[in-house]
Amino acid sequence: MKRLVLFLFILTLCAVFFYKVDRMRHTQPMPVKLLLLPSKQMTRVISFGYRLLASQLIFYNSMFFVGSLDSPPTVPTYQELFHTLDTVTYLDPYNMDGYYFAQGLLSWNRSFIEPLNSLLLRGMSYRKWDWYLPFFYGFNQFYFLKNPKKAAPYLRRAYRLNPENEFLPTLIARLYYQGDETRAAIDYLEEMSRTASSKNLRRWINVRLRALRTVLFLEEAMERYEKRFGRKPARLEELIAARILRAIPPDPYGGKFYLDAKGRVRTTSNFAFSRQGSAKKKRSSASIFK
Repeated sequence: MKRLVLFLFILTLCAVFFYKVDRMRHTQPMPVKLLLLPSKQMTRVISFGYRLLASQLIFYNSMFFVGSLDSPPTVPTYQELFHTLDTVTYLDPYNMDGYYFAQGLLSWNRSFIEPLNSLLLRGMSYRKWDWYLPFFYGFNQFYFLKNPKKAAPYLRRAYRLNPENEFLPTLIARLYYQGDETRAAIDYLEEMSRTASSKNLRRWINVRLRALRTVLFLEEAMERYEKRFGRKPARLEELIAARILRAIPPDPYGGKFYLDAKGRVRTTSNFAFSRQGSAKKKRSSASIFK
């Protein structure tokens, strides 16, 4: 009898305890904490052969932690998150979630762009079919790091992996041009014009190709001017005065070519049709290369 009473008493205490814990869990949820990990090499050792499982569990912890934050992460928190995602992709270099989450999380903090790009390079060396990774890397280079010359080859790789991204060829050519590689931009677009399966894409490529050929024509004229006079022209009109050119060629986008403060050939159209009258220009551009 005494044993039965003692058992019922303990059972009642347990019921009260778990009831209290459940109430506290709903009224005061425990905060999610980011795992404090050792080095990625040590983490791989202590995963005891279950590195893929460890990679995914660590990733979920980082994702839930970020989702629980009420304000943007501080710099020390960003550092811990980078270490976490670096560990995730080190344990499992094929972990798609780790790379995509890192791009979305770390790319908007300028000081973490280079570390982020190192993760993307790791991913590209394993996930060779994934066009997102070279696209992310190229985007980071030209948008955040202002390095169009380095961005172009990676966006070119992304396009090769997924040719359905029809906006990329003209963007890639623009980046080559901005990186002082006008000839490379032309060579690339000539290749794309020959292989493009879409007539609409080929039309836009040919318009950009004509504009860049004009830029190259002007750059070569400037080289002849510099060779003759020992200095670069300050304005394109000086090429006409020196009888190197008869006139400044037109911009197929409807703008006007000029020299910027650094002596680079630019156009007021910025290689894009204006909104006003763009439909008319688009129709006329289709006949440029007939």
